[in-house]
Amino acid sequence: MKRIFVLITAFVFVFAGCQNDLPSSGDSFSGFEGYTQELTEQELENAMKSGKVELENRPDENICYVSITCKTAIESGELSEAMVKILPEDGVVLESFELEYEEGATVYDVFAETVRENKIHMEYTGTKTVPYIEGVANLYEFDCGPLSGWMYQVNGWFPSFSMGQYEIERGDHIEIIYTCDLGEDVGDNYGD
Repeated sequence: MKRIFVLITAFVFVFAGCQNDLPSSGDSFSGFEGYTQELTEQELENAMKSGKVELENRPDENICYVSITCKTAIESGELSEAMVKILPEDGVVLESFELEYEEGATVYDVFAETVRENKIHMEYTGTKTVPYIEGVANLYEFDCGPLSGWMYQVNGWFPSFSMGQYEIERGDHIEIIYTCDLGEDVGDNYGD
């Protein structure tokens, strides 16, 4: 029971998105009954230390790489024929897009900029600090069942907090990834 609660909480934190503009800090979160919890500075620092992956040979410039994949959705057999036709056959919506960012940018900031620059559909609710992705490339939460939706990972690590609170570093590889099973099908073993 505790694991399910932790996974659902983590799932809420990692969903993020944007429509045409980034939401302002005054926007309210409508995804889970007004949920707007943010980690404290100390909680965020502890979480970052516990999962931080150090990359060798980080670039000198503020450059990161963003990809968007939905392989599990394609392979799930849960999508309608029409939906399968509009998604890439291999499930790669965007392959390793290089993006220059400003100091202090979060995963959410670079993700929002990436979808804008590549004209990829995205819908969201929430605030800039606690955003929630509803859909990307016309693939939405719950399209592959009650545990399906969008998550993120940085350098292969699935943070358990909002992408709006994860400040990226030079050379980070960010993947926005669709899960059909609350992360277990994409390698998120949070809570194990």
